Amino acid sequence: MLNERVLLALLLGCSILSPPGNTTDRVPSHCPVTRPPDPAFIPPAPFPAKENSRFWLGTKALWTSLYEDGIWRGIVSPSGTRDKFWWWREGWRFDTDFRANEPGLIINARRIDGDAPEVRAPRVTNAGEGEGSAMLLVLELPTHGCWQITANYRSEYVSMVVWVPDKPVDDPRLVPNRVPSPE
Repeated sequence: MLNERVLLALLLGCSILSPPGNTTDRVPSHCPVTRPPDPAFIPPAPFPAKENSRFWLGTKALWTSLYEDGIWRGIVSPSGTRDKFWWWREGWRFDTDFRANEPGLIINARRIDGDAPEVRAPRVTNAGEGEGSAMLLVLELPTHGCWQITANYRSEYVSMVVWVPDKPVDDPRLVPNRVPSPE
């Protein structure tokens, strides 16, 4: 009996300590998630050419940042998975663009591998990051599955496909009060 408990503890410990599977293990093959473009889009200064485990998607007219593995991360609740969604545009400023040009950024999302209501993002706000202003919203996708998200800012479009898992992604960067180790 003791040996069985020890074996069970070892097996559980090994599964907890095992590194997560690669992206192909976590994103189903039927979901063509957006991958980093080649050549990579590099936003104008002062933004970095690369973000840790993320990539830039878009053009100088409208861009965002996505996880390289194509998985939508965020807070999982009974109503869906929601996360902050940052958007930039070269020269965009809160005082001159946001207030004068509502609605400005429009985000729509639709599930492409099953039934779910189409989502239109609520009101966009602004935020400062570093030296630039950004457009910011919270996007909640109501079900797990494969989602196409399209952004439109005055006829400048950026579209992507993401996978929304049916349970939270184990990511130390998303755990409050926990400092991620340097990579």
